[in-house]
Amino acid sequence: MHGGNISSGIDIDFSVSLNPYTDPAVESAIEEAAGLGLKHARSYPDIDQTKVRAAIAGSVGINPDCVIAANGSSELIMAAVRAFMPKSALLCRPCFGGYEHALKSVGGCKIRDHYTKEEDGYALTKDVLAHMTEDIDLMFLCDPANPSGQNIDEGLLESILKRADELNIKVILDESFLMLSDKYQKYTDEKTAQKYTDFKNLIVIRSYTKCFALPGIRMGYALSCLENIKILRQNLPEWNLSSIGNALMSRLSNRPMIVGFLDKSHDLITSERKYLSGELASIGFKVFDSDSNFIMFKAVGKLCQINIYEKMIERGILIRKCDDFDGLSKYFYRISVCGHNDNKLLISALRSIL
Repeated sequence: MHGGNISSGIDIDFSVSLNPYTDPAVESAIEEAAGLGLKHARSYPDIDQTKVRAAIAGSVGINPDCVIAANGSSELIMAAVRAFMPKSALLCRPCFGGYEHALKSVGGCKIRDHYTKEEDGYALTKDVLAHMTEDIDLMFLCDPANPSGQNIDEGLLESILKRADELNIKVILDESFLMLSDKYQKYTDEKTAQKYTDFKNLIVIRSYTKCFALPGIRMGYALSCLENIKILRQNLPEWNLSSIGNALMSRLSNRPMIVGFLDKSHDLITSERKYLSGELASIGFKVFDSDSNFIMFKAVGKLCQINIYEKMIERGILIRKCDDFDGLSKYFYRISVCGHNDNKLLISALRSIL
């Protein structure tokens, strides 16, 4: 279901896809905000999330009433499912296992599957529109897709949202990795942000965990119309953010501070993704195109005879095996895009086991 299950003897973790770029100014801001949060640890945080919602709304360009923050994106996925209690839901597989986990928690929800195809690089195509029928109450989308890493074409996304609106299907759009993807560099203006409130059936979920590489501090937020945000709040604990979470999310939503940080993050990810993809292909793996900070690849031919996952663990490197993704097999793997030195060690280790 997830990476990051680190055991002893692991030196480098490629199984969790976090931002590989670090910036002293951002690190300092994180430390200061965490310290401020600790100072207020003996007081209840603001139950209305006034500063947090205002900061996030300012960074996105929408009304603060259309924002709700949470203890990670996983909390929001569960809250959204419980808020709308679907009888039938559509999943575009392979996908993050947390969606099915949340749907099964409500009981009685029939899950329908649409499988993306290997010949399409597991990218979402217009084929999904035929699977959107009037008996579907809710569907999950992921942009960029996990585990394959492709952004959803904006024209296709628009068509999906319009059809969902016609059929009264709630759409939960998981953008946990969006800020680290190619699309974020192109679609950060207010016109794009407008879709979060224009489509009354849309709930967008984002994560700061991935963007700022802070998996131990759960930080996520949802964007939607006022009516949906009210329903989400009713399905979250009254105080779902700690004082540290409040302080960090308020500070990290400072748009002037993070614009340069994200630009440099994207430059590093793009460069290292190209390097890793080329090296993996030269070894003999089938590498799938990615627009994000992780890459999916497949063992083919003689490579299928080697337990890549176990051999890498023997060398102190953890990668993500993808056999628990419905629609993939034991020959599929996913790696995060890390810094160049770590990436070189990964490629060297892969070559050594062959």
